[in-house]
Amino acid sequence: MPEHSTTVRDVAALKVARVGRVEKTDDPLRPFRLVDADGTEVAAVSEFLHHMLADDASPTSLRSYAYELLAWVRFLRAVDVPWHLASRVEARDFALWLKTTKKPPRRRRPDAPAPGSVNPVTGKATPGEN
Repeated sequence: MPEHSTTVRDVAALKVARVGRVEKTDDPLRPFRLVDADGTEVAAVSEFLHHMLADDASPTSLRSYAYELLAWVRFLRAVDVPWHLASRVEARDFALWLKTTKKPPRRRRPDAPAPGSVNPVTGKATPGEN
């Protein structure tokens, strides 16, 4: 899709498959790697994480970035756009898709506040479902 396209994707109806994964490694210089649906390491993500590590990013930050990039890789697969051809259009649509999609359910403590509820003491909202 050209960058100046007037085509509008229906991102709310988009089906993004939960394929690929983030793997922990035993290599202290590459503590995490992202593999795609075929089990192939995503070289662009590995390179990015390697640069972040060189810039003093913590392993937990690398892990967080790897999971965010996993969502990006899944999204690109769903819209059938290769990583190297992704443009601002895909970035925009990804941001819109993130606003419309619910996070996968996770186990919560029985006494945990409901997603999106406001803490009466701090006034901060807990993470929501999107």
